[in-house]
This record gives sequence, structure tokens and C-alpha cells, in this order.
Amino acid sequence: MNNKQNNLAKSNELKQQITELKRKKKRLENETKRRANWEKRKARTKRLVETGALAEKYFALEDLSIEERETIFRTFSEFVKSKRPPNR
Repeated sequence: MNNKQNNLAKSNELKQQITELKRKKKRLENETKRRANWEKRKARTKRLVETGALAEKYFALEDLSIEERETIFRTFSEFVKSKRPPNR
């Protein structure tokens, strides 16, 4: 009888360990996803800042309103798209 109780106790302990490991795995998967999303956002922000800096440098946009800047971009949009190098 004592052996059965020991086996039952070990079985319950193993089930608890499995449950905890599953929780840990899920937390790590979520953290990995969050980190990947953060890295993507960070790269996008860097790209947007660099692009904005180049736009200001070459088009002298500092003193223009957002509407005026949009008009300039819309004016040159098709030309720029047609001159883009092929996708890598």
C-alpha cells in the first residue's frame, strides 16, 4: 500500500512539474514574440527617422506644414516609384 502511495505522490509531483514547464514554455514563447515585435518596431522607427532626415535634407521641408509636405511627396511619388531599383 505504501508503494502505491509513493507512486501516486511521484505521479502527482511529475504532473505538477509538467504543468509548470508548460507554463514556462508558453511564457518564453510569448517573450520571444514580444522581443521579435520590438525589434521590428525598432528597425521600422530607425528607417522612418532616416528617411525623414533625408527628405528634409534634400527637399528643405523643415518649415512646411504636414499638408505641404504631403503635396510635395504626392507630386514626386510616381516618379520615385518608377525609378526605384528592383526589389532585392
